[in-house]
Amino acid sequence: MLEYDYMNKLCKQLMSPASQSGGVKSIDFSEVPSDILPLMVSLIARLIFSVQQWMDKDKFNPIAISCDEAHLYIPANAQQSVEVSSLHSFERIAKEGRKYGVGLVVISQRPSEVNHTVLSQSSNFIAMRLTNSDDQNVIKKLLPDSIGNFADLLPILDVGEAIAVGDASLLPSRILIDKPKIEPNSATIKFWSEWSKSNVSDIVSMPEKAILSGFPCFSCFP
Repeated sequence: MLEYDYMNKLCKQLMSPASQSGGVKSIDFSEVPSDILPLMVSLIARLIFSVQQWMDKDKFNPIAISCDEAHLYIPANAQQSVEVSSLHSFERIAKEGRKYGVGLVVISQRPSEVNHTVLSQSSNFIAMRLTNSDDQNVIKKLLPDSIGNFADLLPILDVGEAIAVGDASLLPSRILIDKPKIEPNSATIKFWSEWSKSNVSDIVSMPEKAILSGFPCFSCFP
């Protein structure tokens, strides 16, 4: 049963500034089924926006909502009612959020699959290497005409390089992004090195144990 003041506690956990033991919050939605993922994410975003909207201006605590893998819940072509509802929430935040101290950081490897209304409201762009022509065209259309053929660098950028354009940069720049202190486990597997190993771990027993214990197979793997 929910406590009477559960909403107050939830808002404090989500929105408290660093000076009040708050700061950066990372919410893992990786185990949420894809059919309800847009609904879950949009509810969190709408809650933050609504609280900020009704807050006194002198009490605003600016908040940036970072949306990783945004194409999964801010799609360019919404087909289900859940996706349409999610889009309405994010489109409103993108259009009106700056008035209430709420910003969106939209992150995706497939910008062509992200809602164009949300992207068009962005004032800063950091674009890393893109080889797909559809993704390149989306970014080129969003960038100002005054930078000329600067976007032609997109397919030839090296690992860690990006082009930065917008209000946060005095001039369009080609930048090198520092590696994180704690690197994510997202590097490409060295297939030939792994295949050439003489001793291979028993990968069959891992999912077998998971099935027998009642957990999904993917929970066994990092």
